[in-house]
Amino acid sequence: MRKQYEYASIFTCEFTGYLALRKSQGHQHTRELHYFKTLDQYFIEKNILVKALTPDIVEGWLQSLPENMSVNTKIVYMSHYTQFAKYLGTLGITAFIPERSVDDKSYVPYVFSADEILRLFTAADNVVSNAKTQHFTDIDFPMILRLLYGCGLRLNEALRLRIADVDLKTGVLLVRNAKGNKDRLVPMDGTLTDIIRTFMLTRHSDMPSDSYIFPNRKGEPRSDAVFRVWFNLALKKAGITKLNLPRYSRNICPHCIRHTFAVTSFRKQERAGIDMYAAAPYLSTYMGHDKIYGTELYLHMTAENSEDVIEQTTAYSKGLFPEAPR
Repeated sequence: MRKQYEYASIFTCEFTGYLALRKSQGHQHTRELHYFKTLDQYFIEKNILVKALTPDIVEGWLQSLPENMSVNTKIVYMSHYTQFAKYLGTLGITAFIPERSVDDKSYVPYVFSADEILRLFTAADNVVSNAKTQHFTDIDFPMILRLLYGCGLRLNEALRLRIADVDLKTGVLLVRNAKGNKDRLVPMDGTLTDIIRTFMLTRHSDMPSDSYIFPNRKGEPRSDAVFRVWFNLALKKAGITKLNLPRYSRNICPHCIRHTFAVTSFRKQERAGIDMYAAAPYLSTYMGHDKIYGTELYLHMTAENSEDVIEQTTAYSKGLFPEAPR
Protein backbone atom coordinates (compact mmCIF):
# COMPACT_ATOMS: atom_id res chain seq x y z
CA MET A 1 0.00 0.00 0.00
CA ARG A 2 1.38 3.39 -1.04
CA LYS A 3 2.36 5.57 1.88
CA GLN A 4 0.22 8.69 2.21
CA TYR A 5 2.05 11.94 1.52
CA GLU A 6 2.79 14.01 4.63
CA TYR A 7 2.76 17.77 4.30
CA ALA A 8 5.82 19.54 5.68
CA SER A 9 5.63 23.19 4.57
CA ILE A 10 4.53 26.22 6.57
CA PHE A 11 0.97 25.57 5.39
CA THR A 12 0.86 22.03 6.84
CA CYS A 13 -1.87 22.87 9.37
CA GLU A 14 -3.94 24.67 6.74
CA PHE A 15 -3.67 21.82 4.23
CA THR A 16 -4.66 19.31 6.91
CA GLY A 17 -7.54 21.43 8.15
CA TYR A 18 -8.88 22.11 4.68
CA LEU A 19 -8.76 18.45 3.63
CA ALA A 20 -10.44 17.41 6.87
CA LEU A 21 -13.20 19.92 6.15
CA ARG A 22 -13.62 18.62 2.61
CA LYS A 23 -13.74 15.04 3.85
CA SER A 24 -16.42 15.93 6.41
CA GLN A 25 -18.45 17.38 3.54
CA GLY A 26 -18.33 14.04 1.73
CA HIS A 27 -15.71 14.91 -0.89
CA GLN A 28 -13.13 12.41 -2.09
CA HIS A 29 -9.89 13.29 -0.47
CA THR A 30 -7.28 11.12 -2.24
CA ARG A 31 -6.89 13.19 -5.39
CA GLU A 32 -6.83 16.46 -3.50
CA LEU A 33 -3.87 15.15 -1.52
CA HIS A 34 -2.02 14.81 -4.82
CA TYR A 35 -3.01 18.27 -6.11
CA PHE A 36 -1.76 20.01 -2.98
CA LYS A 37 1.38 17.87 -2.83
CA THR A 38 2.94 19.93 -5.66
CA LEU A 39 2.04 23.16 -3.86
CA ASP A 40 3.49 21.93 -0.56
CA GLN A 41 6.71 20.83 -2.26
CA TYR A 42 7.00 24.19 -4.01
CA PHE A 43 6.76 25.98 -0.65
CA ILE A 44 9.52 23.77 0.73
CA GLU A 45 11.75 24.16 -2.34
CA LYS A 46 11.44 27.96 -2.31
CA ASN A 47 11.84 28.12 1.47
CA ILE A 48 8.62 30.05 1.90
CA LEU A 49 8.28 30.84 5.59
CA VAL A 50 5.51 33.45 5.63
CA LYS A 51 1.85 32.46 5.55
CA ALA A 52 0.78 34.58 2.62
CA LEU A 53 0.22 33.47 -0.97
CA THR A 54 1.32 36.41 -3.11
CA PRO A 55 0.87 36.58 -6.93
CA ASP A 56 4.57 35.75 -7.39
CA ILE A 57 4.27 32.59 -5.31
CA VAL A 58 1.12 31.38 -7.06
CA GLU A 59 2.47 32.06 -10.54
CA GLY A 60 5.79 30.46 -9.64
CA TRP A 61 3.98 27.32 -8.53
CA LEU A 62 1.96 27.22 -11.77
CA GLN A 63 5.12 27.57 -13.83
CA SER A 64 6.72 24.73 -11.88
CA LEU A 65 4.04 22.27 -13.02
CA PRO A 66 5.17 19.85 -15.78
CA GLU A 67 5.31 21.47 -19.22
CA ASN A 68 3.53 18.51 -20.80
CA MET A 69 0.58 18.83 -18.42
CA SER A 70 -2.62 19.41 -20.40
CA VAL A 71 -4.59 22.64 -20.12
CA ASN A 72 -7.58 20.78 -18.67
CA THR A 73 -5.43 19.22 -15.95
CA LYS A 74 -4.00 22.62 -15.03
CA ILE A 75 -7.54 23.95 -14.81
CA VAL A 76 -8.37 21.20 -12.31
CA TYR A 77 -5.28 22.09 -10.24
CA MET A 78 -6.26 25.76 -10.26
CA SER A 79 -9.84 24.94 -9.33
CA HIS A 80 -8.67 23.10 -6.20
CA TYR A 81 -6.16 25.84 -5.40
CA THR A 82 -8.88 28.51 -5.67
CA GLN A 83 -11.06 26.71 -3.13
CA PHE A 84 -8.07 26.35 -0.80
CA ALA A 85 -7.23 30.04 -1.20
CA LYS A 86 -10.80 30.99 -0.26
CA TYR A 87 -10.49 28.74 2.79
CA LEU A 88 -7.30 30.58 3.77
CA GLY A 89 -9.21 33.82 3.42
CA THR A 90 -11.66 32.68 6.09
CA LEU A 91 -8.66 32.19 8.39
CA GLY A 92 -7.43 35.70 7.74
CA ILE A 93 -4.52 34.54 5.56
CA THR A 94 -3.82 36.49 2.37
CA ALA A 95 -4.14 34.26 -0.69
CA PHE A 96 -4.01 35.57 -4.25
CA ILE A 97 -6.57 34.14 -6.69
CA PRO A 98 -5.68 34.62 -10.39
CA GLU A 99 -8.48 35.90 -12.58
CA ARG A 100 -7.47 33.46 -15.30
CA SER A 101 -7.00 29.86 -14.35
CA VAL A 102 -4.41 28.82 -16.91
CA ASP A 103 -2.08 30.55 -19.33
CA ASP A 104 -3.66 29.04 -22.41
CA LYS A 105 -1.87 30.43 -25.47
CA SER A 106 -4.90 29.61 -27.64
CA TYR A 107 -7.04 32.02 -25.65
CA VAL A 108 -8.32 34.97 -27.70
CA PRO A 109 -9.56 37.77 -25.41
CA TYR A 110 -12.98 39.24 -26.07
CA VAL A 111 -12.93 42.96 -26.88
CA PHE A 112 -16.15 44.90 -26.46
CA SER A 113 -17.24 47.19 -29.27
CA ALA A 114 -17.97 50.85 -28.52
CA ASP A 115 -21.69 50.12 -28.76
CA GLU A 116 -21.42 47.15 -26.39
CA ILE A 117 -19.51 49.24 -23.84
CA LEU A 118 -22.21 51.90 -23.95
CA ARG A 119 -24.95 49.30 -23.50
CA LEU A 120 -23.01 47.61 -20.69
CA PHE A 121 -22.62 50.86 -18.73
CA THR A 122 -26.27 51.74 -19.27
CA ALA A 123 -27.25 48.30 -17.96
CA ALA A 124 -24.85 48.59 -15.00
CA ASP A 125 -26.38 51.92 -14.00
CA ASN A 126 -29.84 50.38 -14.01
CA VAL A 127 -29.28 46.91 -12.53
CA VAL A 128 -31.50 46.50 -9.48
CA SER A 129 -30.05 44.67 -6.46
CA ASN A 130 -31.62 41.48 -5.18
CA ALA A 131 -30.84 38.68 -2.74
CA LYS A 132 -28.69 36.79 -5.24
CA THR A 133 -26.22 39.69 -5.50
CA GLN A 134 -25.58 39.63 -1.75
CA HIS A 135 -26.63 43.27 -1.28
CA PHE A 136 -23.88 44.67 -3.48
CA THR A 137 -24.83 48.36 -3.42
CA ASP A 138 -26.09 49.69 -6.71
CA ILE A 139 -23.48 52.45 -6.89
CA ASP A 140 -20.48 50.21 -6.15
CA PHE A 141 -20.86 48.00 -9.20
CA PRO A 142 -21.02 50.74 -11.88
CA MET A 143 -18.13 52.59 -10.16
CA ILE A 144 -15.89 49.49 -10.24
CA LEU A 145 -16.83 48.90 -13.88
CA ARG A 146 -15.75 52.45 -14.72
CA LEU A 147 -12.39 51.92 -12.99
CA LEU A 148 -11.80 48.75 -14.99
CA TYR A 149 -12.58 50.47 -18.26
CA GLY A 150 -11.12 53.91 -17.51
CA CYS A 151 -7.84 52.69 -15.98
CA GLY A 152 -7.43 49.15 -17.26
CA LEU A 153 -7.25 47.83 -13.69
CA ARG A 154 -7.43 44.16 -12.84
CA LEU A 155 -10.59 43.37 -10.88
CA ASN A 156 -8.70 42.51 -7.68
CA GLU A 157 -6.74 45.77 -7.93
CA ALA A 158 -9.97 47.77 -8.00
CA LEU A 159 -11.59 45.83 -5.18
CA ARG A 160 -8.59 46.39 -2.88
CA LEU A 161 -8.33 50.14 -3.31
CA ARG A 162 -8.46 52.12 -0.07
CA ILE A 163 -9.65 55.68 0.40
CA ALA A 164 -6.05 56.83 0.92
CA ASP A 165 -5.11 55.35 -2.47
CA VAL A 166 -7.26 57.85 -4.36
CA ASP A 167 -5.76 61.31 -4.86
CA LEU A 168 -8.70 63.41 -6.02
CA LYS A 169 -6.55 66.54 -6.42
CA THR A 170 -4.18 65.03 -9.00
CA GLY A 171 -6.58 62.36 -10.28
CA VAL A 172 -4.14 59.51 -9.57
CA LEU A 173 -4.73 56.07 -8.07
CA LEU A 174 -2.11 54.17 -6.08
CA VAL A 175 -2.39 50.46 -6.82
CA ARG A 176 -0.65 48.51 -4.05
CA ASN A 177 0.80 44.99 -4.16
CA ALA A 178 -0.45 44.30 -7.67
CA LYS A 179 0.61 41.39 -9.87
CA GLY A 180 4.33 40.85 -9.39
CA ASN A 181 4.00 42.29 -5.87
CA LYS A 182 4.55 45.82 -7.21
CA ASP A 183 2.96 49.20 -6.53
CA ARG A 184 2.17 51.61 -9.37
CA LEU A 185 0.56 55.00 -9.95
CA VAL A 186 -2.39 55.12 -12.33
CA PRO A 187 -3.53 58.56 -13.60
CA MET A 188 -7.23 58.91 -14.40
CA ASP A 189 -8.98 60.91 -17.09
CA GLY A 190 -10.61 64.05 -15.71
CA THR A 191 -14.09 62.66 -16.36
CA LEU A 192 -13.37 59.59 -14.25
CA THR A 193 -11.85 61.71 -11.48
CA ASP A 194 -15.06 63.74 -11.33
CA ILE A 195 -17.17 60.57 -11.15
CA ILE A 196 -15.14 58.96 -8.38
CA ARG A 197 -15.08 62.28 -6.46
CA THR A 198 -18.88 62.28 -6.41
CA PHE A 199 -18.86 58.60 -5.47
CA MET A 200 -16.49 59.17 -2.54
CA LEU A 201 -18.56 62.06 -1.20
CA THR A 202 -21.69 59.92 -1.39
CA ARG A 203 -20.22 56.67 -0.07
CA HIS A 204 -17.26 57.61 2.16
CA SER A 205 -17.69 61.13 3.47
CA ASP A 206 -16.91 60.11 7.07
CA MET A 207 -14.83 56.93 6.70
CA PRO A 208 -11.17 56.47 7.88
CA SER A 209 -8.57 56.82 5.13
CA ASP A 210 -7.47 53.19 5.49
CA SER A 211 -11.00 51.92 4.74
CA TYR A 212 -11.60 49.98 1.55
CA ILE A 213 -13.53 51.86 -1.12
CA PHE A 214 -15.69 48.82 -1.86
CA PRO A 215 -16.10 47.04 1.49
CA ASN A 216 -18.35 44.16 2.42
CA ARG A 217 -20.32 44.13 5.66
CA LYS A 218 -17.20 43.21 7.63
CA GLY A 219 -15.21 46.11 6.21
CA GLU A 220 -13.07 43.76 4.08
CA PRO A 221 -12.59 44.02 0.30
CA ARG A 222 -15.67 43.07 -1.68
CA SER A 223 -15.56 39.56 -3.15
CA ASP A 224 -14.84 39.30 -6.85
CA ALA A 225 -17.48 36.55 -7.01
CA VAL A 226 -20.18 39.10 -6.11
CA PHE A 227 -18.94 41.44 -8.83
CA ARG A 228 -19.10 38.62 -11.36
CA VAL A 229 -22.74 37.98 -10.47
CA TRP A 230 -23.55 41.62 -11.20
CA PHE A 231 -21.40 41.58 -14.33
CA ASN A 232 -23.34 38.66 -15.76
CA LEU A 233 -26.62 40.39 -14.91
CA ALA A 234 -25.45 43.52 -16.71
CA LEU A 235 -24.34 41.49 -19.75
CA LYS A 236 -27.77 39.91 -19.97
CA LYS A 237 -29.54 43.25 -19.56
CA ALA A 238 -27.28 44.78 -22.22
CA GLY A 239 -28.12 41.99 -24.66
CA ILE A 240 -24.52 40.75 -24.83
CA THR A 241 -24.57 36.97 -25.15
CA LYS A 242 -21.69 34.86 -23.91
CA LEU A 243 -19.92 32.84 -26.57
CA ASN A 244 -20.75 29.19 -27.15
CA LEU A 245 -17.41 27.68 -26.14
CA PRO A 246 -16.24 24.22 -25.02
CA ARG A 247 -16.39 23.41 -21.34
CA TYR A 248 -13.69 25.07 -19.21
CA SER A 249 -12.97 27.66 -21.91
CA ARG A 250 -12.63 31.25 -20.80
CA ASN A 251 -15.67 33.24 -21.83
CA ILE A 252 -16.63 36.90 -21.59
CA CYS A 253 -15.59 37.99 -18.09
CA PRO A 254 -14.63 41.16 -16.16
CA HIS A 255 -11.01 40.83 -17.34
CA CYS A 256 -12.25 41.49 -20.88
CA ILE A 257 -12.87 45.09 -19.79
CA ARG A 258 -9.10 45.40 -19.24
CA HIS A 259 -8.47 43.98 -22.72
CA THR A 260 -10.92 46.49 -24.14
CA PHE A 261 -9.16 49.34 -22.31
CA ALA A 262 -5.82 48.42 -23.91
CA VAL A 263 -7.22 48.08 -27.42
CA THR A 264 -9.21 51.31 -27.09
CA SER A 265 -6.08 53.13 -25.89
CA PHE A 266 -4.08 51.96 -28.88
CA ARG A 267 -6.90 52.92 -31.24
CA LYS A 268 -7.02 56.45 -29.82
CA GLN A 269 -3.26 56.79 -30.20
CA GLU A 270 -3.41 55.57 -33.78
CA ARG A 271 -6.12 58.07 -34.66
CA ALA A 272 -4.06 60.82 -33.02
CA GLY A 273 -1.10 59.95 -35.22
CA ILE A 274 0.96 58.41 -32.42
CA ASP A 275 3.13 55.39 -33.23
CA MET A 276 1.50 52.53 -31.30
CA TYR A 277 4.76 50.59 -30.99
CA ALA A 278 6.47 53.66 -29.52
CA ALA A 279 3.60 54.07 -27.07
CA ALA A 280 3.55 50.39 -26.02
CA PRO A 281 6.19 50.73 -23.23
CA TYR A 282 4.19 53.54 -21.60
CA LEU A 283 0.96 51.55 -21.70
CA SER A 284 2.85 48.51 -20.41
CA THR A 285 3.97 50.46 -17.33
CA TYR A 286 0.52 51.96 -16.86
CA MET A 287 -1.16 48.53 -16.90
CA GLY A 288 1.45 46.92 -14.66
CA HIS A 289 2.74 44.37 -17.16
CA ASP A 290 5.97 42.62 -16.16
CA LYS A 291 7.06 42.36 -19.79
CA ILE A 292 6.25 44.52 -22.80
CA TYR A 293 5.37 41.35 -24.73
CA GLY A 294 2.09 41.20 -22.83
CA THR A 295 1.23 44.71 -24.04
CA GLU A 296 2.33 44.13 -27.63
CA LEU A 297 -0.24 41.36 -27.93
CA TYR A 298 -2.86 44.10 -27.82
CA LEU A 299 -1.34 45.68 -30.94
CA HIS A 300 -2.45 42.64 -32.95
CA MET A 301 -5.85 42.71 -31.28
CA THR A 302 -6.17 46.39 -32.18
CA ALA A 303 -5.81 45.66 -35.89
CA GLU A 304 -8.19 42.72 -35.68
CA ASN A 305 -10.86 44.74 -33.89
CA SER A 306 -10.55 48.16 -35.52
CA GLU A 307 -12.02 48.61 -38.97
CA ASP A 308 -11.09 52.31 -38.92
CA VAL A 309 -7.43 51.48 -38.25
CA ILE A 310 -7.41 48.94 -41.07
CA GLU A 311 -8.96 51.49 -43.43
CA GLN A 312 -6.31 54.07 -42.48
CA THR A 313 -3.52 51.56 -43.02
CA THR A 314 -4.94 50.54 -46.41
CA ALA A 315 -5.27 54.15 -47.52
CA TYR A 316 -1.72 54.92 -46.39
CA SER A 317 -0.19 51.96 -48.24
CA LYS A 318 -2.22 52.38 -51.44
CA GLY A 319 0.14 52.70 -54.40
CA LEU A 320 3.15 52.03 -52.22
CA PHE A 321 3.73 48.42 -53.31
CA PRO A 322 3.97 47.02 -56.85
CA GLU A 323 0.94 45.22 -58.17
CA ALA A 324 1.28 41.49 -58.67
CA PRO A 325 0.82 40.25 -62.28
CA ARG A 326 -2.63 38.85 -62.88
